Amino acid sequence: MINSHAHLDFNHIHTLAENSVAIVPSVGKQNWQQVQMYPYFALGIHPWSLESHTQQDLDALEYLIKCSNPIAIGECGLDFAKDIDKNKQLYIFECQLQLAETYKLPVIIHAVKATEEVILLLKKYPKVTGEIHGFSGSEVQANTLVNMGFYLGFGLQILNNKSLRLRKIAQNLALESLLIETDDHVNPNDLILVAENIAQLKQISVENLNKQCDNNAILLFGLQ
Repeated sequence: MINSHAHLDFNHIHTLAENSVAIVPSVGKQNWQQVQMYPYFALGIHPWSLESHTQQDLDALEYLIKCSNPIAIGECGLDFAKDIDKNKQLYIFECQLQLAETYKLPVIIHAVKATEEVILLLKKYPKVTGEIHGFSGSEVQANTLVNMGFYLGFGLQILNNKSLRLRKIAQNLALESLLIETDDHVNPNDLILVAENIAQLKQISVENLNKQCDNNAILLFGLQ
């Protein structure tokens, strides 16, 4: 069972079970080295971290991408729920989309209160694909992103019965566009709870859900 987004290098995160696989995204220069200890890692600059990053750091990121063989660029994106300069967010995010296009890598995108802006930027880079992790947009936006070739990631929020809109989106989403994750949840092995919940919503077996989600991750990230 492949966890498409787990911050295993964070101090509070439990160890991943031996038979499990996870994609470990970075959040900025502060953990570019740490994530490289994992078999499958991504390098990027998270919008929450961008205020401590400069053009020089973007150059350093490109150098690492060229020599470290990440499977994706990320975690990157936009978060308009935070009081962080929007113009800088847009600039740093677009720079990373340019890197994804140049090095033919998928992106792992954080989009909070900014899904429409993310879509508009992605339309400038039609060759770029990836995952919108922890998807929180509308069903219309979900369909738009899927039609653009993107996968949508769902985590522990799906367990909340009050998350009616999110649960409906997951229920209606084609299995071929679905990924499951635990993000910064303390126990990445709780991925099974996400799988069980979505399988129940879709009225399919957990085995079938896991098989398709694994295939999706393998296809998107080129896993061996």
